[in-house]
Amino acid sequence: MSHFSPLLWLCAVSAAALNSFTALDPTGAYEQYLDALGENTPAIAAFFDAAESGVFPWTIPGVSEPIPSPVPDLLPQPPEVVDPVIPDEPEEPVSQFTTVDASYFDDALFLGDSHTDGFHDYAGLGNATYFTKNGLTVKDAMEKSFIELDGKKVTLAEALGTRQFGKVYILLGINEIGAYTAADWAAQYKSLLDLVREKQPDAVIFIQSIFHTTQKKSDSSYFKNEVINERNAAIAQLADGKTIFYLDLNPLFDDENGALRADYSGDGVHVRAPYYVQWRDHLYRFGVVK
Repeated sequence: MSHFSPLLWLCAVSAAALNSFTALDPTGAYEQYLDALGENTPAIAAFFDAAESGVFPWTIPGVSEPIPSPVPDLLPQPPEVVDPVIPDEPEEPVSQFTTVDASYFDDALFLGDSHTDGFHDYAGLGNATYFTKNGLTVKDAMEKSFIELDGKKVTLAEALGTRQFGKVYILLGINEIGAYTAADWAAQYKSLLDLVREKQPDAVIFIQSIFHTTQKKSDSSYFKNEVINERNAAIAQLADGKTIFYLDLNPLFDDENGALRADYSGDGVHVRAPYYVQWRDHLYRFGVVK
């Protein structure tokens, strides 16, 4: 009998511990089982009732399982810093023109009417070549024999075939201001450019604007500045900025109203002799070197 006394003592202690644990119910897991017991039923009975339902001390959260450490809320991350895209500063346009001197015109041809005649006489560029005729029109420049070579008159096409020029300066249009529409006249001008290009494939071509007339001349004749402006706008469109360039000469000699200054002209159409040098100097500032 004494051989089993320690075992009985251990069982008694265990039963007392389980009874106390269940009665105290520190986790609240046995509450429903304790409430179901009779008034004189020991609390340990609730332990065994719970065990039948699969509830044991080691499966009750907070008793035998470690309480997981709370996961801290993730702190908001600062937004990714992205280097701002700074647009490239626009490059200043590279001028297609360069300043030149008189030698630049050694291989230049000037084609035109009485305006270019005056340039030949007073601008001081005797080293250039001139194909000119008073009253010359675009149409006549393509069709008439007006250029004297070797003692005879030849057409522009024939004359252009005799040598190659590096530059060709054209100023025509004042003599047909009263004829054609701007579009029809510009089409003739385009044909003239095609002829020059065919005969002079490597030349730089400069289209020079038709000169304005004085306000008095514009108001009293068919040399109207409004028509001149329309035609200048039309031929400016024929320039490609690569091998054909448009040069506006009118700012050199215009007054505040956009008409030829009266004190610069004797007839209301042409500038006086001393002012052709200004025209020449303007061309010096607008050379194109290939």
